[in-house]
Amino acid sequence: MYIKRACVVIDRKNSSAIDIGRDIINFLRSKSIELVVYPPIYEDIEGVTYVDDVSRMSGDVAITIGGDGTILRTFLYLPDKDMPVMGIGLGEKNFLSSVSREDYLNGLDKLLNGKVYLRQEMRLEISLEGYEINLPPVLNEVVFATASLGKTIYPVVNVAVEGGVKEIWEGKCDGVIISTPVGSTAYSRSAGGSVVDTDLEAILITPLQPIKKIPPIVLSPDKEVIIWASRRRHKPIIVLDGQIRVELNWEDVVRIRKSSHSANFIVLDRGVSVSRLVKSSQ
Repeated sequence: MYIKRACVVIDRKNSSAIDIGRDIINFLRSKSIELVVYPPIYEDIEGVTYVDDVSRMSGDVAITIGGDGTILRTFLYLPDKDMPVMGIGLGEKNFLSSVSREDYLNGLDKLLNGKVYLRQEMRLEISLEGYEINLPPVLNEVVFATASLGKTIYPVVNVAVEGGVKEIWEGKCDGVIISTPVGSTAYSRSAGGSVVDTDLEAILITPLQPIKKIPPIVLSPDKEVIIWASRRRHKPIIVLDGQIRVELNWEDVVRIRKSSHSANFIVLDRGVSVSRLVKSSQ
């Protein structure tokens, strides 16, 4: 992988990330790599381009320094949805990162020398019928829930089939999580959903505290989930990867399918999926 220009995304709330970010910027500058840095926190470092939003970044690769949330936000807001990302993990689980805080300079050296692997992870695409709104693909999940904290919703969950739509279930609950295999270890798992090997592609439907017993469902990736809320309960919202919130009206139709844009991860180990399964069980 030839790298002329790199984007560096730093968790500004993490003092370790700020310190490591400084080292990384200086290391990459010594290799004559053009740098775009978010956020603009290093007043004493010149010769780099600072931006105040990830959506203004462009380059050959993005390097994130922080926890899994930093990686999720980077994938959500990067304008180039195919840009590969290498995560340096400073969080609790570091499920999505590929380089540890102890080994980041070695990881960067391998990146610049082409001794890394590109791993593609499935994402989900979301569309809202009747709305002209472009939503970014999500890596973890779409949460369909009530807009009123502590209130329940009445979702109707369907799957598109040839010639029409087939209802899967409906009922009173706190919400529904539609997730990818990567997201199966996150909110979906906390809600009782299955953990899916990230070497697979699938769409998971996990109910949130349903009144009647409803099992988690795993669908093939070619299926499309269609969901809306009945007026019997409260108005819905959707939340994308815990970052983007969109308020809806009753009976607004949300369509969720596999995205044509995979999340491109730069990893050092081909056995990432097994490592993730180990982390998910700890």
